[in-house]
Order: sequence, then C-alpha cells, then structure tokens
Amino acid sequence: MQSTELSVCPVSEQQLYQVNRFYKRNGHKGRASTFDHTFCLRGNGVILAAVRFTLVNNDLLIRGLWVHKDRRGQGLGRRLLEGCRSYWSQQHCYCFAYAHLQDWYAASGFSLADDTTPAQYRQQLVIYQQRGEALVLMQHQPGSGGQCFA
Repeated sequence: MQSTELSVCPVSEQQLYQVNRFYKRNGHKGRASTFDHTFCLRGNGVILAAVRFTLVNNDLLIRGLWVHKDRRGQGLGRRLLEGCRSYWSQQHCYCFAYAHLQDWYAASGFSLADDTTPAQYRQQLVIYQQRGEALVLMQHQPGSGGQCFA
C-alpha cells in the first residue's frame, strides 16, 4: 500500500467550493461559507476530511466535521481536529456531536455541556432533539487539554 502524506491546512475563500463539493459527495448537508474558518485534511491533494468553525459571541462552534465516506474509522477526523488544535483550543469551543461520538470528542478534551454553556446552545439542542436528532452538546474550555495525536 502506498504511503499517503497527510496535511491539515486552512481553506482560503477561493477553495471553499472544493470543501462544499466534498461535503455534498460525502453526505453532509452543510456548506462552508466565508463566515467560517474552515480547515481540511488532504492526502495526495485530495480532501479526506473537513471542519469549519463559526465564531458566535466570542466562542467557537464546530460545524461540519466530516470524513470521506470511504475513509471513516481510520483516525482522519482526529488528525484533522488535532491538526488545527492551535486555532480552537485557546477559547471556548462548542459542538453538537452525534451521541455515539461523545467519547471521540472527549478524547480531545471536550465534555458534556453544563449550566455555564450559553442558553442559545442549550435551546438549539432541545430543538435538534425534538426533531429526533441524536445529538449531545459538548464544550471545550481553554486549558482543559485532551490527548494530542501527531
């Protein structure tokens, strides 16, 4: 099997269309916009995973952390999240995670949201759950650590 050089890099405004094509081809309904800070993990020039962060009231919200449908379970999502850790780990960061990924996010220092979480996120979680989506609200506080995977 050929070795693949993996790299995590920010996505420029001109490259957003590539991320949006990646999302669509791999079953994600969201779209990256110029308001997001978007990163991708590439292997041999191909997007293998993407994530976008939206700034909401001085906090970050992870949106659309998505891995190529044929490459899931290979640690690529972790490589991506850890590869852009310097961007998100120095401030409060939240995410609506699929319930089955709670431990996955916990390994990077996220914990279930508590009463200190902004009300808008807790209210949005209720809306998602009322729609039948199996999501949990997670948070990362600056300095809370988590494992680092090189």
